[in-house]
Amino acid sequence: MTMVRNLIPTCSKCGSLVSDHIEPEVKKEGLIKEGKYVDNVWVCNECLKINKTS
Repeated sequence: MTMVRNLIPTCSKCGSLVSDHIEPEVKKEGLIKEGKYVDNVWVCNECLKINKTS
């Protein structure tokens, strides 16, 4: 699992593993969050929502 974690980017705000596309099975497990690559950094959708409402 450590090798996989090194390959998956992390959210620049909260540090969670993040990807722009997650298979339903993986999403169900909750180990990786969906997000976007914005301004040269990865940010999960949850942090993007928090940022927009602030």
